[in-house]
Amino acid sequence: MKEETDVLFPNQDVSAAVLKYCKDHSVALPEHLYKHAALTNEQLADKSEMMVSPLQAQYLIWHAKTLGAKKILEIGCFTGFSALAFAEALKGVEGAKIVTTDIDPETCEVARKAFKDYGVDGLVTLIEGPALESLDKLAADSAGPFDLAFVDADKEGYVNYFNKIMDLKLLRKGGILIGDNVLRKGLVAEIEKNPAKEDKVAVTRVAPLQAFNKVVAEDPRVETLILPVFDGLVLARVL
Repeated sequence: MKEETDVLFPNQDVSAAVLKYCKDHSVALPEHLYKHAALTNEQLADKSEMMVSPLQAQYLIWHAKTLGAKKILEIGCFTGFSALAFAEALKGVEGAKIVTTDIDPETCEVARKAFKDYGVDGLVTLIEGPALESLDKLAADSAGPFDLAFVDADKEGYVNYFNKIMDLKLLRKGGILIGDNVLRKGLVAEIEKNPAKEDKVAVTRVAPLQAFNKVVAEDPRVETLILPVFDGLVLARVL
């Protein structure tokens, strides 16, 4: 997990202060989410950057509540931190359901334990396996339509995940798809003048994310907004 802030402030001290201020003045995260984030950072330090930050979890809770979501689909569960945030948003909502998918057995095991330990295993269903196959199964089982879809998985698959979700009508009219990391350290918009170009792994994500952003922006089935927050978010509303 890495905190991401916009380059809007004069130095890192101000950026850190702004980040803390935003977290302190936003919808509260329950203590068990902080505990789970710490566990992920400890047990999977080499992968923990894949987890959303606490402020982003606060945003996901707020957005799900604001949308009045009852059914949420997530592509890319990792250790379950964002799914736990969605579970907090849907707490007490009649008929609520969260379906999350991932292909990594190691992180799925961590997530399943967390869902059980924190008492949301009846609310959250984790499907382990390739995401496209999971989406086909959800459609075949008439699991949709969902109110909100959060895509935070392998960037090379984003275009296929978006098209599959839309083609199978897994999002309702007015539903929102959120795609994470769509600016990838700013590299998606600018490489040559960006010091992050030294991150060779991040650079490999640029072309798939540029393709995804273009596909979503040009798809007549959705209305799109890209925001330079966190590592870049795309919001697509189904028309």
